[in-house]
Amino acid sequence: MIVKTKPLKIQLKQTQNPLEDFVLINKNNHYSVRKEILFVRYIGIPNAIEHYIENILSIDQYFTSSMSTTSYLRLHGLEPIVNKDDIKRLSTIWEHWQAIIDSSITDCFSLYQTPLCGQLDNETLEWTKKITFIKILSMYKRTHPNSNTTLLKNFVVKFLNWMEIYLPKLFKPSSMSPKVVFTGDIKQHECLFLYFLSSLGCDICYMNPKEDIVNLYPEIETYSTLYKCSTCYSAEVPIPEFIPAENKEHTPLLPKPHTISQSILDNTTNQKHSLGDVGELSYVQLAGLSNSVVMIKVYDEENKILCGGSGVIIHSSGYILTNLHVVGVGHYYAVIYENETEEYLTDHFIKYHQLYDLAIIKVDKDCSPLPVKIDNNLVRGQKIVAIGSPLGLFNSFSDGIVSGFRDIDNIPMIQFTAPISNGSSGGALLDMFGRLVGLITGGFDKGQNLNLAVPSDKIYEFAQNFIEHTN
Repeated sequence: MIVKTKPLKIQLKQTQNPLEDFVLINKNNHYSVRKEILFVRYIGIPNAIEHYIENILSIDQYFTSSMSTTSYLRLHGLEPIVNKDDIKRLSTIWEHWQAIIDSSITDCFSLYQTPLCGQLDNETLEWTKKITFIKILSMYKRTHPNSNTTLLKNFVVKFLNWMEIYLPKLFKPSSMSPKVVFTGDIKQHECLFLYFLSSLGCDICYMNPKEDIVNLYPEIETYSTLYKCSTCYSAEVPIPEFIPAENKEHTPLLPKPHTISQSILDNTTNQKHSLGDVGELSYVQLAGLSNSVVMIKVYDEENKILCGGSGVIIHSSGYILTNLHVVGVGHYYAVIYENETEEYLTDHFIKYHQLYDLAIIKVDKDCSPLPVKIDNNLVRGQKIVAIGSPLGLFNSFSDGIVSGFRDIDNIPMIQFTAPISNGSSGGALLDMFGRLVGLITGGFDKGQNLNLAVPSDKIYEFAQNFIEHTN
């Protein structure tokens, strides 16, 4: 008989921002026979070791929140097999498969019909599992030419044990785009298992702060993407133990969890804007900076508009700063740019800070960022301008002064007089040199022009690795 089921076809996704891309969800149809996956070797640390650890814990938090539908595991070594009954049972499975594999004519139908540990819910994945298992055996034999029957059996039993442990956790019927982070040194057999998982459509992020995989299989080297950070870290890295989602109680989180604290973006130069470098801009010139401020429409899962607001472009790769209260409840967003009729749809929610009411989303579009004033040396009475979309009036421009500095719920805020309305939230508060000095966040309804903005030093503290520094 002919096997009509097609195995999964995998295409490797190239990336320059591995941690950010790793948390994105591939929403391919469960029954698709093609899938783009990420297999990245993330070697070294981007900055301080504290940030490296924070990144890992942020990924943990992202995928173990009560809102996540993605199966996720963080591993540091794979579990050994010690139970004698399990060894005996898995040895029997191998005997059946060995007889088929060693036959002079490979019978695909026999492979298709013969069980290989627990059956996956998806027929395409189940067939891919068996085809890839045969490939893994071939890779093992080629790199271990002196291996005898006993050593091969030991490897297979260990590999089948991993299949029984990890496949049910990752390939659940309701889960999309399963994810695995593997930290620290890895053994050759474990590396083969990561390759096996990726062939089934699982995104893999191998993270080692000191060195790349030793004795890397050629297939895996060409199949994965190497990302080298600026620094290697040879000391032991104490990462808190990962607690799988099914073993812990979830606390309520916002619909989109805080994700990556460090984005691998190229900060080309140190920001050099200061009051002495350039003269003040005219209102006409300041209004021209509206092309770096966008209007955001927020949609729910039923494609209905929930609310709207504004956003500020902070990096030319499409990173947009806005208020959490604008985008936090959204399922996806439509972003509208100055002088463009097209709406750019995105569900890339990158990061948030609940206390500062800040969030970052990303759109796949090149655009001009606003410079951020890093020092917060504002003074009362200083002239400022506001750009936003109050009441849906796209990129309205108003002027005023800094009228004070307030602590609202122990969070420092800039009070200013430039008129704003609903929809201005997430808009830009600029000084007369065209620098972002605050992100408009709201005002007092019972007063006139009593408006508030998150100061730029808090913006920089939150988003410094997403801000593109310019001359």
